[in-house]
Amino acid sequence: MSVYAINKLLYRVEREEAYRKRIHANLDEVLSEVSLSEEEREALTSGDLHKLFNMGVHPFLLNHMPRHGLFGVTRQNYLPRIRGQESPSD
Repeated sequence: MSVYAINKLLYRVEREEAYRKRIHANLDEVLSEVSLSEEEREALTSGDLHKLFNMGVHPFLLNHMPRHGLFGVTRQNYLPRIRGQESPSD
């Protein structure tokens, strides 16, 4: 597993505006540069916060997802998703 890579990606999203813009403009290209398992990639791109949290992704970094409009995560669905009360497709 490469949880470190997810943590680093989310850290960079918060700190680097150019990186954030690249994710919004060409997600597949950015993700091709990150070493992720298929399970990690699916959890990240679907916005499955509960799964990411259980994999070991830092909750502080997960909070960057709704802040920057990533992977369908919003302020409204953040808590239910991280608690596993809402599926990412809801």
